[in-house]
Amino acid sequence: MSNMPQRKDQTDCTCATLRERLAFNILLDELAIAALSDALALLHATGDPGATQIEHTIRTHRIAILKQRVILGAAGIELE
Repeated sequence: MSNMPQRKDQTDCTCATLRERLAFNILLDELAIAALSDALALLHATGDPGATQIEHTIRTHRIAILKQRVILGAAGIELE
């Protein structure tokens, strides 16, 4: 096994870089949820039957973001 070459296709990332990327990804998720919430308000106003499904999706994504923040916080990674 010592003759196997080391993989070097992964880039080195600092903790700060990873924290920034995680924060950015969560921000994008929150922006998507905000856009869905705006669309949901319009669907409710028009009585669209698909509104319930979108409402469930928004709730699921909000819970997922909260879970991400809790897990990262427990790991000592605080996001702004």
